[in-house]
Amino acid sequence: MPALSTTSELADRLLGERIVLLARELDDDAAAEVCGRLLLLAAEDARRDVTLQVVSPGGSPVAAMAVHDTMRSLRTDVVTVATGSLAGPVPFLVASGTAGKRFALPHAAFLPAMDDTAGQARGARPGDVRVRADHLARRRDEIETLTARYCGRPLPDDARTRWWSADEAVALGLVDRIHGTDTRNG
Repeated sequence: MPALSTTSELADRLLGERIVLLARELDDDAAAEVCGRLLLLAAEDARRDVTLQVVSPGGSPVAAMAVHDTMRSLRTDVVTVATGSLAGPVPFLVASGTAGKRFALPHAAFLPAMDDTAGQARGARPGDVRVRADHLARRRDEIETLTARYCGRPLPDDARTRWWSADEAVALGLVDRIHGTDTRNG
């Protein structure tokens, strides 16, 4: 198999396997790319699962809601797989995958705290900043409400103040189980 020389080649190969990779901070551009890839795969075959592999340090609640709404509008199941350290609204995306098909790799870590500065407009006028802040606050509230629905209960108070292991994420209800645990090699 030839080596993949660009991120685009990697993404194209994964797309052929029905895997969408979110491997950077979730901003509007990343959300548009993920949404487009999810829509493409669902249009190709609505009967086959699509996998969203997530290794993202966090990002914008507005961008997260765009990805969430796209995932939930598809007729196909969306398998979510958490990899690495996920913060902010990104654990919410993993939790919003199809019930029973939400996974964490063994060393995934979760911090479902929202960054108050995520997505703020730089160089905006004070009135614009207030409007944007109000919008972000509403999105954060929606994400908390939806996360509680997908987890089957609200997250505990300390969920936003410390990192949670993959095992703890299962207990919280963010994921259904840990994927890829190989007990033969410890």
